[in-house]
Amino acid sequence: MKSKLNITIAQMDITVGDVEGNAIKILKIWEEYHRVSHLIVFPELALSGYPPEDLLLRMDFIKECQRWLDIIRDASAKFEAMALIGTPFYEGDLYNSALLVGGGKLLAYYHKHFLPNYSVFDEKRYFRKGTYGTMVELGEVKIGISVCEDLWHPDGLERTYAIMGAHALININASPYYFGKYEFKEAFLKARAEDNLCYVVYVNAVGGQDELVFDGRSLVIDPDGHICARAKAFEEDVLTVSLDVEKVKRRRLLDTRLREGKEKYHVISCGADTYRELEVFPPRVERNPKDEEEIYTALKTGLEAYVKKNNFSKVVLGLSGGIDSSLVACLAVDALGSDRVVGIFMPSEFTSKESKEDAVSLAKNLGIELYQFPIDVIFKSFRDTLGFTDFGVADENLQARIRANILFYLSNRYGWLVLSTSNKSEASVGYTTIYGDMAGGFAPLKDVYKTLVYRLARYRNSLRPDIPERVFQKPPSAELRPGQKDQDTLPPYQMLDQILTLYIEEGLSQEEIVQKGIDRETVEKVIRMIRLAEYKRRQAPVGIKITPRAFGKDWRMPITNMWGY
Repeated sequence: MKSKLNITIAQMDITVGDVEGNAIKILKIWEEYHRVSHLIVFPELALSGYPPEDLLLRMDFIKECQRWLDIIRDASAKFEAMALIGTPFYEGDLYNSALLVGGGKLLAYYHKHFLPNYSVFDEKRYFRKGTYGTMVELGEVKIGISVCEDLWHPDGLERTYAIMGAHALININASPYYFGKYEFKEAFLKARAEDNLCYVVYVNAVGGQDELVFDGRSLVIDPDGHICARAKAFEEDVLTVSLDVEKVKRRRLLDTRLREGKEKYHVISCGADTYRELEVFPPRVERNPKDEEEIYTALKTGLEAYVKKNNFSKVVLGLSGGIDSSLVACLAVDALGSDRVVGIFMPSEFTSKESKEDAVSLAKNLGIELYQFPIDVIFKSFRDTLGFTDFGVADENLQARIRANILFYLSNRYGWLVLSTSNKSEASVGYTTIYGDMAGGFAPLKDVYKTLVYRLARYRNSLRPDIPERVFQKPPSAELRPGQKDQDTLPPYQMLDQILTLYIEEGLSQEEIVQKGIDRETVEKVIRMIRLAEYKRRQAPVGIKITPRAFGKDWRMPITNMWGY
């Protein structure tokens, strides 16, 4: 029967700009799976990497993508299966396209319709939108093709495909991660399958690209809204699934809603006479990580990708004996291995013996190198040179900047990547020293609030108790003056993070936050601090996005700003 379809999902970790490497990976997967599959599906912009950003404004880059596309097309002559490949495609203008390739030919192509221009996306800067759909007939199976955002619109092209008889909707993606997005995504994909009485095949990328992480978890949903396949989370995976198109036909005999629909879009249909009877594959549904495990894995994935794709041999970070640096050290070891992580302890006269003990204990537990460089002599030299005898905030920040200089000296000398240990709570209100503790080449905790830092550290210790228990118990302190505590300057972190979440992620006004029952004076102080710290955040290192609104591309507030928040 020609109503069974084997689709192989190639959940790839793609690298922006490595067109040759991405192409070779595509061909390798195709060669390995072409005998067991009718169609192998790759992620959005798999050839160029996602997001290529202003590489797409370079004609030489576009031509290189085309050159490798031609190589892939010619190589496809030896494969029995077809492939659907995401790539930039120039056809009088530039499109974000899905190309169907097989038998040494370009069989069909589809141009993305809905170009996202919000959050971290700015695709309208680069691409022209498509104007028609593409449906492929393989044996008795009809497949509707779309790219990422196209399927997020409830009245999009998928309805027209279903009315025209599509049995499966294939949607290729490079969908960036944030916590909570997967559950929303799974729910609407199930709705698309149920509403259109067909299979939905959602193919996602995996890995990291600068501040973005791609979580994989590619899905196949059946016409009843049930998950019949799910690829691994945060790992490369190749998954072959057998679709029973008879199930679609049976559902549509019992549910006749599609008979009343009207075709909204023009669709080009093409046939592919390459159907073969193939082995039926049992369903494979991988486990879905939750809560702290999911977030920790996302951070680890983003850190590993940034270090490896930018060819750093090692990372270096300051270990203070506090919770932030302890968590970053654990992330680094879990992502890279203990032999690629170097800790630096830089005590001053204000550093407690407990902090030293905790930093040394952590390094020993993790099995990383630890070097100690006291900063007292350097600090005294600065103060003697400047000639000031009083002690204030400038002197506190000077200590943080001395430490940053030591870290960047080692980075410069050995080619190591400096990891900033600053978190989102601190960056939000400016409780961090510009060119000091917020300095670095990469900031794993940039989008992690302080209360979440503690939760993630507890999760990590549940796997292996490397962080000393005292680190969890002692009050947070920068230890830049005698007896200093974070709460001398900030509200309790539970309250602070609640205000920050309401203001940054949810977009509530000052008055709306006060109406939630939070002290007005505290709310006014926090929002004032957020505003004043804008210039600092603009100079912060790149870091991993895990919330719906992260500092960076998600947050584009002016520095010079007279709007009274």
